[in-house]
Amino acid sequence: MNAEFWIRFEERVAPFNLLQHPFYQAWSRGELTRTDLREYAAEYWHHVSAFPTYLSALHSRLPDGELRREVLRNLIEEEGVEAATARPHSDLWMDFAAGMDATRADVEARAVQPEMAALQATYRELMLNGSPVAALAALYAYESKVPAIAATKAAGLAEHYGTEGAAARYFTLHRTADVHHAAVWRGLIDAQLAIDPAAAEAALDAAEQAAKALWMALDGVERERMKANAN
Repeated sequence: MNAEFWIRFEERVAPFNLLQHPFYQAWSRGELTRTDLREYAAEYWHHVSAFPTYLSALHSRLPDGELRREVLRNLIEEEGVEAATARPHSDLWMDFAAGMDATRADVEARAVQPEMAALQATYRELMLNGSPVAALAALYAYESKVPAIAATKAAGLAEHYGTEGAAARYFTLHRTADVHHAAVWRGLIDAQLAIDPAAAEAALDAAEQAAKALWMALDGVERERMKANAN
């Protein structure tokens, strides 16, 4: 049952492989300007900073048990409060934005594009109102793809933009951090489907919905880039 589910899962999210998005392709080829990267950093920070609130929304409605605790563990890590030396992941992203010459004030005050607002709304809806396994599938659709994306971004920053160290820390960290997160989500999804196999379709729908929203958020970034570069 689960082997078939995971085959179908990958089929549903495959059309929205972010590494194939024109914006990330341009990043890998070194075609983005630092202004392009600054605008992207300022826009996407709003998803990164909201991610803990997605987890919190899901955590708040789960019954007592291991599933709720695993969501909390992920939330604690995202917020950077599990160790004295840890930092919120949103602050690591802000370091990237600062490396592209953005100020915190400008990033926080940014009016995001409709696609980014839709991405945030999609995740909030799935965390608050989707079944637990659907919510987990949406989280897995994102975090299972992050390691490969982060590795590609870090390589592109170093090769084409001379950017390493603190400004690239978010990406170097997520080359490995979300390997663990994704494995946890996958195990929890398997456990939930063992309890309720009929929930598989809702989980697949949620995964596709989340993957599409992530893709469309980049569509908004790419549209604004092309518009700015045409002027």
